Parts: sequence; structure tokens; C-alpha cells
Amino acid sequence: MRVLSLQEARALEANEWFGLLGDEVKADLLQHSAVLRLPAGRTVSSQGSVPEVWCAVAAGAVQVCTRSDAGAEVVLDLLEPGQWFGDVPLLSQRRLPYSVRTWQPSTLLLMRRNALLQVCARHPSLPPALAELNWELAQRIGQRACDQVETSTLQRTFGSLRALGQRFGTRVADGVRIEMPLTQSELARLAGSSRQRVNEALAQLQLQGRIRRGPGYIDLPQPR
Repeated sequence: MRVLSLQEARALEANEWFGLLGDEVKADLLQHSAVLRLPAGRTVSSQGSVPEVWCAVAAGAVQVCTRSDAGAEVVLDLLEPGQWFGDVPLLSQRRLPYSVRTWQPSTLLLMRRNALLQVCARHPSLPPALAELNWELAQRIGQRACDQVETSTLQRTFGSLRALGQRFGTRVADGVRIEMPLTQSELARLAGSSRQRVNEALAQLQLQGRIRRGPGYIDLPQPR
């Protein structure tokens, strides 16, 4: 049986939503969840499928993406360690309007529908907490949708980099460093733009001194 590492368990506990659940609720959720470790680029669930599990990210990073009828893919959200997702389509048994795949090597917790229903029945505080969790997710996705309409490619590209830095970056002497596999195509999906326009935005941001690119990393210097 696979178990969470100490670092993975701490990442879950550090999440504000999970941390505010009662100790009995948290223990029940963890007891009835399976641990799955996946490489980067592995599909967890596909758009149009009926989900089988509720998930939490314990390590790594997971992309939530949607594909239009024309075939364009947009990243709706990027989930970091400690975040849970997928309970509404699981409980309603509706087809997913998005796909989920690992962006980095990731550790996931998986809970099946019957187990989640039983935990909800044992702990009446959990269903309202799930509603709060989904409200937060809806707000994040709604804000991203507004950004696609109201901001320029340059603003969205820099905003995406800042979000990555805040969630996955490490401190360096003069700012934050993003050290993760990030192609221009992936950044374009995060920014909701084409690869060519994102490449132009990156060049402009570097000229402005707002980013610094090196082999395998992007630095976000502190404004002076």
C-alpha cells in the first residue's frame, strides 16, 4: 500500500480549505483515499468522460484544460499541492467539461464516489465545505475568463509568470525563480494566446527588465 511522504502530508495540511476541516473529517478522507504517483504529461481524466474519482494534489502540479470545438486548448487552472478538485462532476455523474493532466511528476490522492458519499454522510460539515471549495474554484476560473477578454497578451503572459512564481517559484537574491519544464506552447495555453504572440511578449518583458531568462529557468526580479 502506498502512503504519503511527510512532505506530501504537510502540503495537504497547509492548504487553507483542508486545514480548516475537523481532525476526524481529515482522517476519514485520508483513510479512504488511494495514493497515485504519476509522471509529467499523464492524463488523469479526459474531457467528455464520466469521472470515477475525486482528487487532491499532494505533490507536483496538475493542469485543468478545455478544448474548443475548433481544437484550441486553454488552461483553466493550474493546481498546486494541497488543492482538491472534481467532486461536483463525480457526485453528479456528469461528463467532464475539462481534461486533467499532470504538468510535473505528481502525487495524487484518489477517492471513489461511494467512499466520498459515505464520508459526507458521516460528517455533515463536509458538504457545505465542498460547496465553499467549488465557489473558490469558480472564482479563479471566472477571473481567468475575464483576463482573457480584458487584458493584452503581454499582461496575461506576465500575469501567468507571476502566478507561477507565487505558487511554484523559489526565492533568489533579487526576486523569484521559476525552475520547471515550461515550453512556450504551455505558457501560451496558460496565457490564452498563440505561441508567436507569447514569444513576442517574453522578448518585450525581457527588454523591460521584468523577467530574466536562462537555461531551464525564468527569473522575476523585484521591481526597483
